[in-house]
Amino acid sequence: MTFHYSYGYVNRLGLACCAVAARFATYSPYHGKVGEVPEETVRELYTALPDGFTAARDAAATAAKAAGHAAQATAIKRLRRPTVAAWLVNLLAHRAPERIAELSALAAALRDAQRQLRGADLRALTVQRRDLLSALTEQAADLAVRAQPARSPAKLPLAEVEQTLAAALADDDVAVQVRAGTVTKAVSYTGFGAASPLGDEPDDNEPSGETVHTARRTAARTAVRKSPAAPAAPAAPVEAVAAVAAQRVARTAAPPAVPVGLRRELASAREAEQRARDEVDRARAAETATADELAQLRTALAALEERRARAQQEANGQRAARTAADRALAAAVRRTAKAQAAIDARAARS
Repeated sequence: MTFHYSYGYVNRLGLACCAVAARFATYSPYHGKVGEVPEETVRELYTALPDGFTAARDAAATAAKAAGHAAQATAIKRLRRPTVAAWLVNLLAHRAPERIAELSALAAALRDAQRQLRGADLRALTVQRRDLLSALTEQAADLAVRAQPARSPAKLPLAEVEQTLAAALADDDVAVQVRAGTVTKAVSYTGFGAASPLGDEPDDNEPSGETVHTARRTAARTAVRKSPAAPAAPAAPVEAVAAVAAQRVARTAAPPAVPVGLRRELASAREAEQRARDEVDRARAAETATADELAQLRTALAALEERRARAQQEANGQRAARTAADRALAAAVRRTAKAQAAIDARAARS
């Protein structure tokens, strides 16, 4: 079977290929087959502290290479170091997978309610979404403190954690990474297209942004310059890319007309959500202030405890000295009584 495509379609398809490739290059935790890296290795690396990720990854790659698994060593070496926010999400995925399953179930329920325009369900699910995101963020903070007790919860990027979890509700690619526990950067979702990475610290082995953009522009220009007479690609890859492109178009397509009543309900739900978010922001600010005050009190308490320990040590020393003095006094009293008795006895005989 022969397929004929117009020049404009080929151009659009080429650009779609570049967009899809760029998207997966942005979100993929490593450029290699997932099966090449053992799940245990992935779990250990992505739940370890981010500061020690690079050393642990290189050690695992060296061990795999020494064992004769060259492809596995290469795949391990390509694993990307997660930011702190991504590490928190990964901790949640590996330590509490049942909570991530709740997130996936909520995402499916939201999509179904939006598709069928069920306003009452949307309002209820919006409240459930807010509560679940808040609970998951708090649980991620608890897991981080357990993994590193010296880390202060007030200094954790919890807002980025919540944004990434919210993005997983709307973007399938982010959801896949969250469920796998291989998130490398925090992302946000604005409601249009794919989720966007937040401004976290750069990866230790990730190409610079200019390099990525240059590669994408070059790939796009190459696709546009393709001649209409160029040989047609095999049917299966073209259909697969076309399906992906169609999915992306469907995601950004204009929504169907919504009844006025449902639009009002949605607007009311969004206003309620915004009020709740403002309340959460105020509560978090108060929590931060309380945490700082608690840290100061703990510092003062530690100083007082140190003073109490020194005073207790001094008191113990003084108690020992008093006991020794009491014993010496008792011995002196007995000696005095004995001498007095001898004198009295001598006097009686004379």
